[in-house]
Amino acid sequence: MANTETISNLLTRQDTWRGRSQRRSRPVVSTGYSSLNLLLQGGWPTATVTELLPRQFGIGELSLLLPLLKDHSNNGRLCLWLDPPYQPYAPTLSAAGIALEQLLIVRSKSPREWLWAAEQSIRSGALLLAWARQQAPRYTDLRKLQLAAADSSNAAFLFSTISALSAPSPVALRLELESLQVNKLLLTVRKMRGVAPGAQLQLPLIEPAAEVGAERTHLAQLPTDRHHSYDYDAGRQLS
Repeated sequence: MANTETISNLLTRQDTWRGRSQRRSRPVVSTGYSSLNLLLQGGWPTATVTELLPRQFGIGELSLLLPLLKDHSNNGRLCLWLDPPYQPYAPTLSAAGIALEQLLIVRSKSPREWLWAAEQSIRSGALLLAWARQQAPRYTDLRKLQLAAADSSNAAFLFSTISALSAPSPVALRLELESLQVNKLLLTVRKMRGVAPGAQLQLPLIEPAAEVGAERTHLAQLPTDRHHSYDYDAGRQLS
């Protein structure tokens, strides 16, 4: 009976694939771009981590997620940005209809803190946008985030450097991003269930790429009023 229950639980998970004859529809949320929805077979997959790999940061990669950020924030859901390389430009985000009070920026001090914050964000139901700037996450770390997304049925997004493509990844969707011209991206599928690697899409962006990160102030240069420490083993704030 215990084995039967375990197998039954595994089969109900969104990241369990049962073969073509038993294929289940994937839960998705609209990207806000009809052509991108078509490429992704409906929209951004939920219950998984999506890895976005721009050839250069600041080419408009955040514009891909503006419609999703708007939907989540206006429905009272927290949108957590973990270690973004630049200070987000509030006027452009507000103009895109995003509720700024639902945005939270978190800066980690170590890869261990980064992983903890990312996993807790996913499991708490927040929409996670994470940048691994200190060091590339290990396969086991990404697997932990993938399992957190599957368990909670939440979508999460990881921005990685293009060099990460040389390493295997357990995430369900990997998209390479390249700037063709101002406000237009070339998207190349590097990993996606049911789609052959190499599928491409030229996508005009909703918002000017330069505006989303127009205030390019490194977060480390911003003043802070208070510093908090956290005991990750005990699960409590120290100060």
